[in-house]
Amino acid sequence: MTNKLSLLLKVLAVIVEIIIKDANERKTAFNPKPYFRIFTNILNHINSVNSVFVGADLQVLASIAQSFHTLQPAKLPEFCFTWLELVTRQDFMPKLLSQDDHEGWKYFKPLLIDFLRFMEPLLRSGELTEPVCVLYSGTVRMMMVLSHDFPDFICYYYSSLCDLIPPHCIELRSIILNAVSHNMRTPGLEYHPT
Repeated sequence: MTNKLSLLLKVLAVIVEIIIKDANERKTAFNPKPYFRIFTNILNHINSVNSVFVGADLQVLASIAQSFHTLQPAKLPEFCFTWLELVTRQDFMPKLLSQDDHEGWKYFKPLLIDFLRFMEPLLRSGELTEPVCVLYSGTVRMMMVLSHDFPDFICYYYSSLCDLIPPHCIELRSIILNAVSHNMRTPGLEYHPT
């Protein structure tokens, strides 16, 4: 298994290096679609029944998370839409956050922080261009999914997440602050027969 994992790490490193080089050379002419397909194919293969990585989910997902961290939007704004779509894919984010003992949380939190740090100056300015509106909409959707499916994750990191969201972004802050952990009972929602 270690040989296969080390090979995957080398492949991911090469892909990341090529993406960075291509984005830096082409700037606005950069096309992220081929790289999106490469990552989706890797994720599909890793999550298939016949995968050679069965039993090494966390290590593999952590390696991919590290690649996404290297490709974060602040370093490669040309890749930000594709990056957000990859990070929130059903075969990545839920699998990472569902690991036993919350082991995947420490790999997903930096990705979420990376994205919110990138969005913070765009949202703080108050002038939302169409691309920023689309990114904001994607951010809201991601937070809604996290709040619904992984409220414990949101509750655990709510402070550091809210620190990165400008005060006037009430919708995002509300989603985070209204997340209710599975271990908590919400007051006033119990049924009391009269």
